[in-house]
Amino acid sequence: MINKNTVIFIILILTIFYESVLTKVIFGPNTPQPVKKDLEFNSNGKFKIIQFTDLHYGEADYKDDLSNQVQNGVLKAEPDGDLVVMTGDSVSGYAWNGTEGWFIEKWIHLVEPMIKNNIRWAFTLGNHDDEADLDRVQIVELDNTFNLSLTQRGPSDIRGATNYYLPITDPATDEVATILYFFDSGDDNCQGVEGWGCVYPDQIEWYRSVSIGLREKYGRVVPAIAFMHIPIPEYMDMWNFYPVNGSLYDTGVCCFSVNTGLFAAFKEMGDIVSMHCGHDHDNDFIGEYNGVQLGYGRKSGYGGYGPPTGWKHGARVLEITANPFSISTYLRFDDGSTQNSPPSHLPQAKEQYNTCCDTYGFVNVTGNSYSNCKLYEEEFLSQNPFLFEINQNHHKKMNKI
Repeated sequence: MINKNTVIFIILILTIFYESVLTKVIFGPNTPQPVKKDLEFNSNGKFKIIQFTDLHYGEADYKDDLSNQVQNGVLKAEPDGDLVVMTGDSVSGYAWNGTEGWFIEKWIHLVEPMIKNNIRWAFTLGNHDDEADLDRVQIVELDNTFNLSLTQRGPSDIRGATNYYLPITDPATDEVATILYFFDSGDDNCQGVEGWGCVYPDQIEWYRSVSIGLREKYGRVVPAIAFMHIPIPEYMDMWNFYPVNGSLYDTGVCCFSVNTGLFAAFKEMGDIVSMHCGHDHDNDFIGEYNGVQLGYGRKSGYGGYGPPTGWKHGARVLEITANPFSISTYLRFDDGSTQNSPPSHLPQAKEQYNTCCDTYGFVNVTGNSYSNCKLYEEEFLSQNPFLFEINQNHHKKMNKI
């Protein structure tokens, strides 16, 4: 049996080799130098983030190639992008074929467009990423072998692997103007309650501690943006009772099965002004909920279910202005087009959804008690009995650890 340290060493050697080869293939003799790790607003006081979400590499080569085309199409249309943020489920771990090195191969493919376009990236993990041959920490360590990666492994004494923050400095004032927070929302059954994962109380305490420390360091509250995979329950309340732009075509809002108080912490600290997630492939709505912008990305990849018929694959773009601080956002699609004026949804006379997907009592608008996510994975594995057996054996093994 190969131990964990050996696996990590092999990963590091292979990825360093593959990145070197991949970079030379893409750029030839004009290979760019590694970019600086510090994030800064440009000379116009702008900073642009491109959010890819739910790429779901690994289900089929042709799907991966199409997802790759989406990323390249979006990045080509946004040549002034400063940072790519991937908000989870970058890989369909349930599609693992049981071989070592499978995840490495998929990850190399999915970061290729960022390397080709010489743009930095950072990510947070989703609920499917670690279902293959690498665990959450190993995925972060793999990603860190790429020069353009700004992903960090968060504190080891709290839940999850991708809890960290990145400051963005305004060169005009030489002061930090924005903070980007990344939260690991886990996989499923928050605190043992059936349903989806969450940001746990110890992670929230980490955020509070960091937020207080940054306020003391800079002598003020620095406006911040939060990224994670699974939405908080307040997304459901916002859809029910607040005006929003965009659509909800999924089986509801597949949010935390336990409301652990993350939004309350945002309000308490007063720094988070905007939050963005993925997870629900058929949702793309965005709005303001009690002073905080809550938004979905646009499903980027061809793996997994969705998006709905007629929707294009793409990304959410966030353009931040340093002074005075503001955020503008729109959807950018793989064909280069944009959606600047999404459909509006007004508050309803009564709530449309009263519980997060797959929690006790959940029944969606079609009368089904399971979410699209769970139904898709079950169907995918039922059509691939070999993968189903691997998946079941892997989960049994992980549950014993």
